[in-house]
Amino acid sequence: MKRSQAIRLTAAGALAAVTFTLALLHLIALAMGGELKVGGLRLAVVASGYDRRAEQQVATRNPDLANLAEAERLSRLAIAQFPYDTSAWLRIAYIDGIRNLGLSKAGVAALSRSYDLVAVDPLLAPWRIHFALENWGNLPAALRISAESEARSLSADGGGRSKLQAALAAVSNPETTPVAQKWLERYVISPSRVEQAAHENAAKHDGLLKN
Repeated sequence: MKRSQAIRLTAAGALAAVTFTLALLHLIALAMGGELKVGGLRLAVVASGYDRRAEQQVATRNPDLANLAEAERLSRLAIAQFPYDTSAWLRIAYIDGIRNLGLSKAGVAALSRSYDLVAVDPLLAPWRIHFALENWGNLPAALRISAESEARSLSADGGGRSKLQAALAAVSNPETTPVAQKWLERYVISPSRVEQAAHENAAKHDGLLKN
């Protein structure tokens, strides 16, 4: 074997070993709630680990101020590691809403940031749309437009439409119920009727062809 080939193989082996070690450290950090420390030295940090611990803090029916403070701290640690962590931004907005019995400017900013990062999030869209409607009176016009645009996009297929329907039906703010009902008609009921009519027409057409 040539010396250059041996050097390349050695380098490749070393890289594989380093990659494996880093992956292992990150798995351990995830299992330990976001970070792996030895003494005062932080060896690995994983944003999703912080998210998991933060969710545990707010998962109770009535989280206290200490739970909320810890959840916000962990959420901000997650964002520090991964600024595009939409769920962490939404959690901060949610915490703000609980603390202030409605969104403050900081909560509105966190919700707006989540839309800036991901305008339509198939996973988080139902929750985010519902949350926006519950806090509709505190949202600026641009943020209301973002929420409705996400609702429109979510309704593009049957699966998303059913999730949107559940989110809209769960709105409890009496001031926003008319908006939720309007969206229900516009983005759930009407498209479903159109699809149903299209299916019926297609079935009739197929029947005529067979006859």
